[in-house]
Amino acid sequence: MKKYLKLTAILLTIPFFALIVTNRWTVDAQTVGTQTPVVTAGEKFKNIKVLNDMPADQLGRVMNIMAASLGEKCSFCHNTENFASDEKRPKQTARAMIKMTFDINKVNFNGRPQVSCNTCHNGHEQPASSPNLNPESEPERPAQPKDKPTVDQIVDKYLTALGGTAKLATVKTRYIKANRVEAGGEVIEPETIWFDNNKYSLSTVYSQGTVAEGFNGTDVWKASAGKPIALRPDEIEQIKRESDLFDPANIKTVYNKMDFRFVDLIDGHQVYLVTASTATGARERLYFDVQTGLLVRRVASSQTVLGNFNYQVDYKDYKLFNGVKIPTTIEYAVPNIHWTRKVIQVKNNVPVDAGAFSAPAK
Repeated sequence: MKKYLKLTAILLTIPFFALIVTNRWTVDAQTVGTQTPVVTAGEKFKNIKVLNDMPADQLGRVMNIMAASLGEKCSFCHNTENFASDEKRPKQTARAMIKMTFDINKVNFNGRPQVSCNTCHNGHEQPASSPNLNPESEPERPAQPKDKPTVDQIVDKYLTALGGTAKLATVKTRYIKANRVEAGGEVIEPETIWFDNNKYSLSTVYSQGTVAEGFNGTDVWKASAGKPIALRPDEIEQIKRESDLFDPANIKTVYNKMDFRFVDLIDGHQVYLVTASTATGARERLYFDVQTGLLVRRVASSQTVLGNFNYQVDYKDYKLFNGVKIPTTIEYAVPNIHWTRKVIQVKNNVPVDAGAFSAPAK
């Protein structure tokens, strides 16, 4: 099972995901265009009985949402040697529960996925039918400022905290050597990251092979062992975001609409929550530390038939490199998958091989 999950982690789009596993159950992320017909799960996979009409490229995400909601692994419902098999009783139960969830949303919420597996299970195999008699009190939201900060004030403080716009403008290229640390810390894979103005590339070396992704200023690409991997629009958006945020001074052009919502708490620290939208309509939530001004969390969402598939990045341990701060611990999380990037070395304004940003030949 660990081997199966490991292969899944290797082929997942980084930083955004669709579950791509072995040829027993391959969920390839598909590029959706105006002329591209939507392939349904019922058309692409064997023995689909409830999720037939769901877009096939949502299946991996929906499975991950269900696993995270119940606090279980794939093997709880599936024979991982034959995913089409109906031999396990929990798989039959899951089908009934999905039907029930769809009915609740259809009758009460006009079909919107307001209720999901997590609504009742909340990370547990069995939903709790009785109230907790010793509940932990939820932390109160911090007192809200009488004078709300503007987005300009929040962003300006962020840029100042990083080193200031003048210093940031001096960094044209960057090389980063890092380690990808899998959940639990037992497995570590080396990473190489390059930035050149609006170009970006990431190469991660796994025991099964190298996975690379990049943005060459025009096109986004991803490849495994040199073979191209098709990407969903939201995956393309997130790879571009890695390039966008290399130059944080452009943050207000990356997001053409930004709004301060309220002061919240993350790990006991007060943060400004800013909702942001790109020109393509992608929506994200940005959290800036009230005291330091630094960006500490970014959350993007992708809609599925069972609710949002959230992609979260936590930025920690900011350190100075040539007068400019960058986070040296970056924690990534999606439903049922977590990993951390630990930065080892940073070099600014070094020569860059242009080939690092080239997409593999199709």
